[in-house]
Amino acid sequence: MHRWINWILATVIMVAVTILALTALPFFSDQHLEGTRLKNHMLASGVLVVALPLMAILGLPGVINTGASVGIQRFGFWLLIAAGLVTIATMFLCMLPIPSTDQMHQLIEIHGYAGFATVPAVLLLIAGMVRSRHIQATRSSTPG
Repeated sequence: MHRWINWILATVIMVAVTILALTALPFFSDQHLEGTRLKNHMLASGVLVVALPLMAILGLPGVINTGASVGIQRFGFWLLIAAGLVTIATMFLCMLPIPSTDQMHQLIEIHGYAGFATVPAVLLLIAGMVRSRHIQATRSSTPG
């Protein structure tokens, strides 16, 4: 059952990251998010803020156990956790009354790059999970 929870969380994170990346494309042309695009971005970010820590906690035992995971899965997992944490933390810092306007602009830029780094991280994680599943299926069906 634990494996299915990780697959569900990975799928939810993949959908959320896809929505976040698509709604954040104006970042590359120095435009602002506004209107429906911003609302969809905020909705998907709420999903990610809940699903990412769950994935970090529930997926950690499988990633630490090198016999149950492959290298690409471990790399994707840690990259996703690191990039996701930076993405969440930079936006959280912008909500505090501490940074100046210039610092907020820098934090938002870091937020954008870290956010887009989650795209390859999710792809690596999913590819590793598929590969790991294939290896486990081969091991269980091989006689002897």
